[in-house]
Amino acid sequence: MEPVIVVGGGLSGLSAAHSVLEHGGKVVLLDKKPALGGNSVKASSGINGAGTDTQARLNISDSSQSFYDDTTKSAGQLARSNLITALTSNSASAIEWLTKNFGVDLSLVSILGGHSVPRTHRGTGGAPGWAITSTLMKKLAVEEEGSDQRAKILKNSKVVKFLQTGNKVTGVEYEDGQGQTLKIQGPVVIATGGFGADFSSTGLIATHRPDLMQLPTVNGDHATGDGHVLVTSLSSDPGVLIDMDQVQVHPTGFIDPAQPDAKTKFLAAEALRGVGGLLLKKDGTRFVDEMEKRDIVTAKMWEVIQNGQGPVRLVLGLHAATELKTHCDFYVSKGLMKKFNNLQEVAEDIQIPLRDLQTTFTSHKSYASGQEKDPYGKTHFHNSDIHEEEPFLVALITPVVHYTMGGILVDEDAHVLDASGKPIPGLYASGEVIGGVHGKNRLGGSSLLEAVVFGRIAGKRAADYVTN
Repeated sequence: MEPVIVVGGGLSGLSAAHSVLEHGGKVVLLDKKPALGGNSVKASSGINGAGTDTQARLNISDSSQSFYDDTTKSAGQLARSNLITALTSNSASAIEWLTKNFGVDLSLVSILGGHSVPRTHRGTGGAPGWAITSTLMKKLAVEEEGSDQRAKILKNSKVVKFLQTGNKVTGVEYEDGQGQTLKIQGPVVIATGGFGADFSSTGLIATHRPDLMQLPTVNGDHATGDGHVLVTSLSSDPGVLIDMDQVQVHPTGFIDPAQPDAKTKFLAAEALRGVGGLLLKKDGTRFVDEMEKRDIVTAKMWEVIQNGQGPVRLVLGLHAATELKTHCDFYVSKGLMKKFNNLQEVAEDIQIPLRDLQTTFTSHKSYASGQEKDPYGKTHFHNSDIHEEEPFLVALITPVVHYTMGGILVDEDAHVLDASGKPIPGLYASGEVIGGVHGKNRLGGSSLLEAVVFGRIAGKRAADYVTN
């Protein structure tokens, strides 16, 4: 029996690999880097699930229909109902798969911008992307050591070509760490991630969004659109790319005071705003509903910066910082967040009168209590009872290239489609490399979900393809 070949070792590739094994297939997973994990290990806000056991335990009423509605609204005119249905209807089972099959802790739930209810799951430990992805990595390594030899992991192995017989994809050609060119036969799952670090002058960002070339990125240097190039380079009936100009600029990347001009930034998790972090102009006033969708918050930040009212700061009070203690301790240790003993110290650091900051926090508290209406339309408040004599955490932030919503056209079964809309036999794709799932804006918590849901679908379909 031929193995299923999975290209890419982030969460989507790992989900596909485990899914192949569950459905009786053999799998070979290749990654061009010396270590697996991709961008998935950096994901810091959580993974969405609607109608989960965790939500029920916390008395959160949610449904896949509600999640579908929120995602469709966020996707705007580019919404594709078949892909959104696949994402949202499989979300609860994806959470269950991670918790029951792999023992991942996803016992906490928070609300992120653009969601109508709390549905973003994470554990009590560190960043959920690392917690989930590393667990699947370890289990695949155990499978590789198994006596049946159904799993194989090839690192430092860069796929350079898909093999074809007619229009059917029959394997891959790859270069190993020694520079040798080798081939493997079998159907292929592409899980190579996005192109958010492809800043070469002829790359995908320069081609589709040249206006973003000057921005920093939070992507690892591997995110160069390899899968996009491979699938459009097929000699017979190549795959097509959609929505390639839809690049998500995340509003909050940390500006490291030690390297303010670094091209690669560290992401300030959306969860920081979810627990009550406020965004302030240089005069200490707010300018946006912190819980709005990413595209809207980013647009408001650009206005502030271009009007000379920057830099923008993210400020957390004691309760917010305590709720995300593991995250915040890490950011402080890296010098990305600075701790102040009280509001007076924050005012001195920003060089503004204390009363201006007092007004900002007092007003926000009255909006949260319902005494006044928030001028920016904020309705989700969390940890808003902030006392000026308690410690504060403050960070300088900037918009960053974060996620590429465009990519390879697939159907709801993760088949790669050609220009006529027909599936290319033997070729599947999952994770950030696929396009169209999020339309014009991705909701926070849906990248890890997309990786798991479509990875599982692609793995099952590819395993079925081999056995039929």
